[in-house]
Amino acid sequence: MHPFHSPKAKKPASAHSATQKTSVPSNTPASSLVPCPICEKSIPEWFVNKHLDDECTGMESVAEALSQPTSSKRKHEEVDDFADLDGPDLLSDGMDYKNNARKPAPPTPALSSSTSFTDQSSYQSRKYKANAAVLRAMPLAERARPATLDDYIGQKELIGPGGVLRALVLQDTVPSIILWGPCGVGKTTLARIIANTTKAQFKEMGATTHGVADVRKAFEDAKNLFQLTRQRTIIFLDEIHRFTKSQQDIFLPFVEKGTITLIGATTENPSFRINSALLSRCRVLTLEKLSLQDGMDRMIRRASRIKWRDVLDMAREHMTAPELMECNRTLALDDKSIDQWADGTLEDGAIKWLIDLSDGDGRSALNTLEIAIQGLSTLILPAELEHIPKVKDRPDLGVFQKLKDAKLTTEAVKSAFQKTHLQYDRQGDEHYNLISALHKSIRGGDADAGLYWLGRMLVAGEEPLYIARRLIRLASEDIGLADPSALPLAMATYQACQTIGMPECDVNLAHCVAYMAKAKKSVDVYHAYSLVKQTVSEEYAYPVPIHLRNAPTSLMKDLGYGSEYKYNPSFPEGYKVDQEYFPTGLKKRKFLGEFPVMHLGEDGEWQY
Repeated sequence: MHPFHSPKAKKPASAHSATQKTSVPSNTPASSLVPCPICEKSIPEWFVNKHLDDECTGMESVAEALSQPTSSKRKHEEVDDFADLDGPDLLSDGMDYKNNARKPAPPTPALSSSTSFTDQSSYQSRKYKANAAVLRAMPLAERARPATLDDYIGQKELIGPGGVLRALVLQDTVPSIILWGPCGVGKTTLARIIANTTKAQFKEMGATTHGVADVRKAFEDAKNLFQLTRQRTIIFLDEIHRFTKSQQDIFLPFVEKGTITLIGATTENPSFRINSALLSRCRVLTLEKLSLQDGMDRMIRRASRIKWRDVLDMAREHMTAPELMECNRTLALDDKSIDQWADGTLEDGAIKWLIDLSDGDGRSALNTLEIAIQGLSTLILPAELEHIPKVKDRPDLGVFQKLKDAKLTTEAVKSAFQKTHLQYDRQGDEHYNLISALHKSIRGGDADAGLYWLGRMLVAGEEPLYIARRLIRLASEDIGLADPSALPLAMATYQACQTIGMPECDVNLAHCVAYMAKAKKSVDVYHAYSLVKQTVSEEYAYPVPIHLRNAPTSLMKDLGYGSEYKYNPSFPEGYKVDQEYFPTGLKKRKFLGEFPVMHLGEDGEWQY
């Protein structure tokens, strides 16, 4: 009988049985050996119970300890009605149904990085491997998320030494704030760091998974908690812009009274998507895209260590105890050496490529890194890991040596993933930022910069007709009378985009952008019309002079409409006739000619 099935000590064995213990068969393959949970001796899996009953050297002390109840335990323990309600797991988790009491758990060897997967038949080993599998299933970006301000990447003006938000977090006096920034810059991470440091109640919610009713209930709970215990509640609401402005009204009374501290995260411009009343009660903090200077290389190296540990653990899971000991001894796979090896697999060029590829999005960089490492390890590890090859009855460690020699090069990253991610939203701020950059580059005469911003928009998926419409406007606004052919070219470009579409019309847009950037510039028409609009808005609407009025009927002719009008072609002077065309109150008003024309000089510099 297995000694852990009853708290009673083992019965004395007969003299015959004491002298004739069953020994381990000599022809047992090493792959089927597992360690004894008591004495750690390597034995066949099918031989565990017999070994524990007959010859385990550690069983006498275990039986003695089990037969002596301690003062800290009751003699007859009752079953917790709420413990382990999972049904079948009760038996494997140490529940003795016969005695209606929980069995003492058998002692197990301490788990470390080098012995985590040795006892494949024990419950603890299966549980550890299950937890490891759950961790490996999580995205690398989630597992590598920083937990402290010192590990946080980027936003030095806010989080760095002397940063205003850092001081507020450390003092636990964070006010209601709106974190505004693109994806993958650390908005959620920052909120969770605040959760780890604050003494207040913290609740994380998302506008994509929680409705207004859920948020209202959370606010009411926070109000009740504050009234009873005076403990504040911090509520982090991700994607807050997904609530309409009318729905955001429920935040106002709670934020205004200080019942809750609201931390909202958004990728949209708060000026357009957040209720103005709520915005006035929260401080908006802008988070910028990450870069190499912000420490993205440290973030990538830290995540690389985590992922390469996964690769090693997956291989070591299928090794027996002797094989694992031989592997650790031969290759020196301790924690420090694994970190050094993982750092050595990353080339500097690959890190820079990952940073450029992600466009400042930390989550995208780590997702790409995860795919690249998985692709590289797949080329090295065998498809089936149940049996590590043997060489002269010893495990062949060539697979692990190849892993240690692996290099994640720039070419490996490029082949694993292509650049399809750009920080661009056709309805958001970046949409208008890029078209503004294109417009200003053409106005400034920098054709190369104009082509670059054009490419940024087209590669990100911008509608070409939108760009063509903007070029039509630009042709009159910034070029105008200095080069009248720019407007027909812009119209032709729009028609070309309509006719052939993307991707062929990209060169038509590039043609138009380059021509306009090199053309002479004049804002005379644009500013003249601006003065006209100002005059119309601010001054009296004078009547049309009678000689300029149309006279389609006899009554109008009798009233003198158009009677004194001078038809220019009828005069020998041609079109230049002494005649007033302004109303009486605006005689000789000047709109055009107040602004100079800019052109490219012989020295290649733009001048007026």
